Amino acid sequence: MQENDESVVVRAECPGFEPDDFDVQVRGDQLVLCATHKSEEESEQGFREWTRQELCRVVSLPSGVKTEEVDAKYQHGVLTLKLPKSEESLGRRISVKG
Repeated sequence: MQENDESVVVRAECPGFEPDDFDVQVRGDQLVLCATHKSEEESEQGFREWTRQELCRVVSLPSGVKTEEVDAKYQHGVLTLKLPKSEESLGRRISVKG
């Protein structure tokens, strides 16, 4: 997780999944990231093999994040979430008079 003046960026390495496998939710001040991938293969000998891959992580978010404007992208096995900060959390500069 990285935080800058304008947003919070969460990156998670999640190889082997597809974009539709993810269930990403914001619950209060937590980011809940879950993914499930199932596959079934049959060999030439007639054997069937089932695999199931699951991932679930919970990340605490700093206050002042605009949870309704989350941008999520999945490319090359990496899920990237960008959560912009609200105007109140950006702060403002105060001039000091002498």
